[in-house]
Amino acid sequence: MSMSSEGDRVGLDTPPPPSLRSGAPSLGTPGRASSPGGLARSHSGSGGSTSGSPVGRAASASERVETNTVVDERLLAEWCAEIEADPTRIRTRFPAAAREIGRTPGTSPEPGAERVEDVVRVRLLLALGRGLADDADSLSTELHDLYRFGDADERRAVLLGLGHLEDAIGDRAVDLLHDAMRTNDPRLVAAAMGTYAARLDPAAWRQGVLKCLFIGVPLRLVAGLDPADDPADDELRRMVADYAAERRAAGREVPADALSFLPAPTQTTRES
Repeated sequence: MSMSSEGDRVGLDTPPPPSLRSGAPSLGTPGRASSPGGLARSHSGSGGSTSGSPVGRAASASERVETNTVVDERLLAEWCAEIEADPTRIRTRFPAAAREIGRTPGTSPEPGAERVEDVVRVRLLLALGRGLADDADSLSTELHDLYRFGDADERRAVLLGLGHLEDAIGDRAVDLLHDAMRTNDPRLVAAAMGTYAARLDPAAWRQGVLKCLFIGVPLRLVAGLDPADDPADDELRRMVADYAAERRAAGREVPADALSFLPAPTQTTRES
């Protein structure tokens, strides 16, 4: 089964490509990064200017947030080193990352949309993982606190980072997946169904797939799910068939994603 996912598309355990370096072109389409690593920013606090602000007037915080699609790699590296040395620094750096280092302008209601701030925050989580490499319980505690006290964007970043920290935390953060899947936020559910979701028990994982269908998360974002490659999961097919039957009985359209789990309709011919 394919294990590519929303959660692992970030690709942050390798050095950043040239497009990540300071001075790279800003992202193209608002709300979606041109690539997971299409980041860079000139940090206003380090001598860079904030585009879009009238000459002679300092940019407001809201203006900085809307224009810093170019990541300050120097500052990000400093924060990562700081967190490795003192993991408790993640508590203040993680919430401030979008404001101080980089974010995609606007909001992205579309599940799976690539966001600059997600990439930045996962980089910080990787630094946390290195700083607590020998203390899985403390790492789990920090991740739980970031999720518990974070806003929706911060929670999404925690979920996206779990697949990258899986070897370090084991099953300790599975409860965060359950929490995310109790919400109706498609972005949280999509992030929860990344590769770390393989640690869910089979029944919970199937319910996660069904939840995606209910709230409109494309099934291509579910790690390891390919109806063509996994025909043996009859229980999931039965669940999707029941869901499709309920939709049809209510006169509602069945999502195209669900059709891939259903047997092809048979065609009958009538002899004259």
